Amino acid sequence: MKKNSFIIFLLLLIFSCENMETVVDLDVPETPPVLVLNAMLDTDVPVTLLISHSVGAFSQELPTCISDAEVLLYENNQLSDTLQVNLDSVINYYVYADGIWDSIPMNYYKSDLIPNKNTTYKVEASHPNYPSIVATTYIPEDLTVDYEVELDNTGSPDEYIYNDNGTPDDDSDDFKEYNPNFNPNHGGLNGVELSFDDNPSQDNFYRLKIYSSCFKEWETEDGQIEIDYFRGYLQMMSNDPSFESSLGSLIDGYSFTGDQVVFDDALFNGQEKNIRLDIDSYGWRYANCDTVRIQFSIFSADTYSYYNSLNNHRQIGVFGGEVIPVYSNVENGLGSFMSINDQILQLKPVE
Repeated sequence: MKKNSFIIFLLLLIFSCENMETVVDLDVPETPPVLVLNAMLDTDVPVTLLISHSVGAFSQELPTCISDAEVLLYENNQLSDTLQVNLDSVINYYVYADGIWDSIPMNYYKSDLIPNKNTTYKVEASHPNYPSIVATTYIPEDLTVDYEVELDNTGSPDEYIYNDNGTPDDDSDDFKEYNPNFNPNHGGLNGVELSFDDNPSQDNFYRLKIYSSCFKEWETEDGQIEIDYFRGYLQMMSNDPSFESSLGSLIDGYSFTGDQVVFDDALFNGQEKNIRLDIDSYGWRYANCDTVRIQFSIFSADTYSYYNSLNNHRQIGVFGGEVIPVYSNVENGLGSFMSINDQILQLKPVE
């Protein structure tokens, strides 16, 4: 009797849950499309930018390039150029939707103007089918950056040593044995120390990256020639309080690990800043690298906000939670109008 009562109770519970199910039809209004501007001004290259249009969150349409907009470029509020679209150069951007990759052909608007440091730039773009947009960015002045390189000179670079077996004049009984002092990173880039004076009259924002290009060739025991190469950005580790903590810090014993770091001057405004970076050189010796350079970048608050929001947006994708939108400084539209002043500290070859 108790068993039958339990079955009846369970069936009632199931039917009750089914009856509680409610289907809600949401009437989500369509958002009208707007112009989308994307550009990164660099003090080393002429101005280029992209103009496209937005699409709704539930739309099956892909964004397309707007090639007939009027685009005006201002330098310190003075009209400098009217940008023209370059139809001869097509750049394909790839998007993933509905389980497939699709490409979007885009054309850059180009100018012959190369941006200047310590200068404000503004873009105005208009099109009869969309609201006009405006975006502004500022390129900071150069900094004097001092640096020192630390190489790993501990241990020995030789993996094997030859033992003469106590008879230096008789080579017939020599044998090779493992070198207990072998350090595979001997001669590698161990760390970098940087110092600079922060400008006290404004909020400042920085980025650090270290690029290396290395090549080595050796002969194996059976006479074969082996080659290996590396080109890319090195992994940096630091416990600097100005660096935001990163994933993996508890494992590596550092508060920050990564191949680039973006930070502000909130903790050292107007002071001399000293930075210590430990480097993972992936077993490459400094002597095998023909190019090693530090990319020290300075940018405005808008660019800093964009990089921070982009990083937070990506991390939410890993851990879940509320999606953080990527920062936009485009009025009446979407996208980002950023700028950067890249200073290259050339470690190798020495300038």
